[in-house]
Amino acid sequence: MEKLFAVIGVILIVAITYLFSSNKKSINWKSVGFAFIGQFVLAILLIKTPGWKLVEWLSSGMNWLLAQAQDGIDFVFGGLVPEGNFVFFVNSLLPIVFISAVMGVLFHFGIIQFVIRIVGKFVAKVLRVDTIVAVNGISNMFLGQSESLFVTKAYLASAKDSVIFATLVGGMTSISASVIGLYVGYGASMEWILVSMPLTVFSTFVLTQILMPTSYKEEEIEIVTDDKGCNVIETMMNYANAGFRSVIGISVALMAFLSAVALINNFMGIFWDGMTLQKIIGVVFYPLSLLMGVPMNELGAVSQILATKFVTNEAVAFALPQFSELSINAKAMMTVALCGFAGIGSIGNLMGGYSAVAPNKVKTVAKLGFKALLTATLVNIMTAAVVGLML
Repeated sequence: MEKLFAVIGVILIVAITYLFSSNKKSINWKSVGFAFIGQFVLAILLIKTPGWKLVEWLSSGMNWLLAQAQDGIDFVFGGLVPEGNFVFFVNSLLPIVFISAVMGVLFHFGIIQFVIRIVGKFVAKVLRVDTIVAVNGISNMFLGQSESLFVTKAYLASAKDSVIFATLVGGMTSISASVIGLYVGYGASMEWILVSMPLTVFSTFVLTQILMPTSYKEEEIEIVTDDKGCNVIETMMNYANAGFRSVIGISVALMAFLSAVALINNFMGIFWDGMTLQKIIGVVFYPLSLLMGVPMNELGAVSQILATKFVTNEAVAFALPQFSELSINAKAMMTVALCGFAGIGSIGNLMGGYSAVAPNKVKTVAKLGFKALLTATLVNIMTAAVVGLML
């Protein structure tokens, strides 16, 4: 029954997207079809074939890489955390600094740029989407939603609204490699985090190419490298410092949002025992949870988690006790659904990013921001439904 609802959900999301398309006549159904079929083919390859062994191998590699951060953390914070204990800031957030530093090294030697350029051009040609959109979509797998804008900043100031919209949705549906350890710290599976990253790119293309279609033209995109230091050490430290700023920003957001939610819940509890903000907002997300194909007995918990992500961010949603209590399959689907920056705060983040790379497009971002947020939410839910069909 759950798989039937997932199939209906995927079809319904595509149908609703078409209903609200701004330019139905310009939709390239061949492009949409390739992206739509591509996500299913990729899901089958990654989950239902020996390709899962590759996912497990990559997962082991990422977990090993995260473990290497511990030496530096122990040297600086050694003794603060007794052996065998878990402190979220130290064990889950601080590894972001090391992963960011590693990304800086890869960026300095042009490895990330090479992958983004080659894969981006290939995706653009196969799916017939704008090359800027494809390159931005691939870069989102490595960089944050604001940082990835710098990769194509030379082209964004003159880009069409449809391209801007696609970059907004792509930035909201993706996660950056540096925060993977954060989600693992919440109990999310590394395997499902890695699976979510490429699948979400395809789902994003499906919905954005229906809502605001872009056209393909073969062009060479120059990857901007302005933050490259004079040597690898400087670049590594620039990225590490940026990673630490992210740690502080995430910490502040978690303390503020979780405390605010607790305050509201306790206040409501005075008048209505057992009522919470998540339960109220979750009512809106209940039908979406049903169409995602999660087990019937977990719809309430899943709807509350999705609602929390929408009004706050994915980190707060992962931190909810409801997430850790989900069944194995439901947790896999929710990991995929939560692996994206589709929260209200992302609109502000992207406006800030565009103010730095293309100030003339800030008004466009403000105009399209909420539409992009709704689309990104549907993208993550559709991706989770596709994964659910494979379980």
